[in-house]
Amino acid sequence: MIYVLVRFTVEDLAKWKPVFEEAASLRKNFGSMGVRAFSKAGSANEVVVLGEYADKEKAVQMFQSQEFREATQRAGVKGTPEVAFLDEVFSLPA
Repeated sequence: MIYVLVRFTVEDLAKWKPVFEEAASLRKNFGSMGVRAFSKAGSANEVVVLGEYADKEKAVQMFQSQEFREATQRAGVKGTPEVAFLDEVFSLPA
């Protein structure tokens, strides 16, 4: 399992959200086990997505795919998203 942290800026959060939701099947086809999306407090157009994927190679393939590039364009993502692949080191209770 691998976590993916994606940071980007959108033209309009309301325009981005439905395209992101529609792309659920794309993510699932590449092994997504779920995602959480956040916007920066005070700057709603700055977005961070944390996703969990079954396999790093499949996740890498998704972020390099034409379908991903087309979805980001339709959603109004500005520039190239910053993508980081993360291994969990440990987890602590509250």
